[in-house]
Amino acid sequence: METMMTKENIKTKFLIETIEWGKAIAVGDKKKANKLHKKIQDLYNKAKELNHTNVFSELLSEPDESVRLWAATFTLNLFPDLAERTLEDLSELTSITGLSAETTLDLWRQGMLDLV
Repeated sequence: METMMTKENIKTKFLIETIEWGKAIAVGDKKKANKLHKKIQDLYNKAKELNHTNVFSELLSEPDESVRLWAATFTLNLFPDLAERTLEDLSELTSITGLSAETTLDLWRQGMLDLV
């Protein structure tokens, strides 16, 4: 990942990679999904390093459910009420995203989700 990333670069890459992750999950391409998972996590770490973690809260109303899932997960520490509401809405979906949102929310509420 490049050294000089701006908030907009992070946002753009996050949108692309989370949408691609959702597509990989939907077709069962776990190898691709795992690679994208790492890239998404690296973006989160870069955003933390640059003090840009609020960028994820800006994406909570995106149309793509995978974007909202990851954005809500990465927003839990910063805006827990907003992030939880997004995850609750997503958990009503009958897709894998719904199950992921429900699990994320459950882990968060049990204090088992480490988002330092």
